[in-house]
Amino acid sequence: MSLAARWFHVAEFDCHDGTPYPPDWVSDRLQRLCDVLDAIRGAWGGPLAVVSGYRTPEWNQRIDGAGKSQHVEGLAADIKPLVHASALPVAVADLHARILRLEADGKLAGMGGLGFYPGRWVHVDVRARPADGHLAQWHGTGVGSEQAA
Repeated sequence: MSLAARWFHVAEFDCHDGTPYPPDWVSDRLQRLCDVLDAIRGAWGGPLAVVSGYRTPEWNQRIDGAGKSQHVEGLAADIKPLVHASALPVAVADLHARILRLEADGKLAGMGGLGFYPGRWVHVDVRARPADGHLAQWHGTGVGSEQAA
């Protein structure tokens, strides 16, 4: 259950219902996610908070998460910059734009999905990309409000 991440710790990805991130997934799923998150954090240049990581199926249903949520598979994290609340809308938009630039520059090959929740957080996941290689993208105002980008 070893995680080699520069800026993230396993406990940050525990479910909000108190369930720990599944230990059997750490060296594979969480490592792939943290590889992408470390690249994002390095480009961002400041701390990022994990808003939501792993979700149990029960927790995901309770919060009206997507039926096939990557959070339930341990492959996703919602992140936000650690800034004053008044600066969050601009910081989240900037973080999303930087992630798109990193992806366009081929620096986030492991990323499979990117969601933008203006003023709140950015969703990053490491799902497998389809054969055509496109990145799944969407936006929303909160859990359950998503629309394709």
